[in-house]
Amino acid sequence: MEKLVKQIIRRVPTPNFLNWPNNWGLKLISLIFAVLLWYFVVGEDKVDTTVYIPVEIVNLPRELVIANQFKKQLEVTVSGPRGLISGINRQRITRTINLAKTTPGTIVIRNEPETIQFPRGVTVSRIQPTHITLLVDELVEKELPVQARTTGSPASGYELGGVIFEPQVIKISGPKAVVGKERLFTAKPIDISGLKSSKTFQVPLELRSALLELMGETVVTANVVIREKTTEKTIVDIPVHLTGPESDRKVTLEPSTISIRALLPLSSRGNQAELVEASVSTEGLSVGTHRVQVKITAPEEIHIIEAIPSAVTVKIGRSLGK
Repeated sequence: MEKLVKQIIRRVPTPNFLNWPNNWGLKLISLIFAVLLWYFVVGEDKVDTTVYIPVEIVNLPRELVIANQFKKQLEVTVSGPRGLISGINRQRITRTINLAKTTPGTIVIRNEPETIQFPRGVTVSRIQPTHITLLVDELVEKELPVQARTTGSPASGYELGGVIFEPQVIKISGPKAVVGKERLFTAKPIDISGLKSSKTFQVPLELRSALLELMGETVVTANVVIREKTTEKTIVDIPVHLTGPESDRKVTLEPSTISIRALLPLSSRGNQAELVEASVSTEGLSVGTHRVQVKITAPEEIHIIEAIPSAVTVKIGRSLGK
């Protein structure tokens, strides 16, 4: 038996390591990696799961806008080795839709398995929704004024002087189908019942559903002006005063008093002529007769309608010493 074993050993060829290629180490490592890859792709357990893939719109022209709501995520059922499936959520996988050459109108885009770039070895079995409908419209920009509405009435003797909004106009941009027909915004009604003075309110805009989706809740500042009611009166015998550099020249006015028509608060009492001042300036006037406009000065609550007459005749004589 011992002789037989020795004979077999002598007949087995001795490996000659000198004849191995120089890069045998790299080839060995490649073989090991190939075996490992085969294990993960083929030999690992396969699983089925559902993943959510975001929809990404790219290259939409600046003058266009998507006018409708669409699903921003796809529900995709996939199967594959457990290692690949568990790594999908860590990768940035999207359903990319390129709209570089699109024009206004309705576009229907099918969601096929090949439109989503999953790793090799992952199989797509179902995509929901199966298609995406996009309504592409022209992008319109406008600046629209805000219109006020009020309810109730101020206190007795007072009236609404106006409503001033901040901002007075609102800039809006959106699809032509939504924005194109808009001419103004309307604020919700402001209750001014019993007010005796001006007041500031924060007022929401009344928006139809399409604008509400586009802009969201929008609030503006409304400055409500309340003023005392006025009545028109004529104030007579208001003396006209001379203004200008002092001079020894003789100056006369024709007429020397005027009347005015004005709006005065209902509560005004006493002699209103004392509240109004009329004057003319002789500055720069030479000897002779001139027609000069009368300057009227009055408190803020008195609104001057007109002066009667609006100009007077100024006669300037020579210096008294000549």
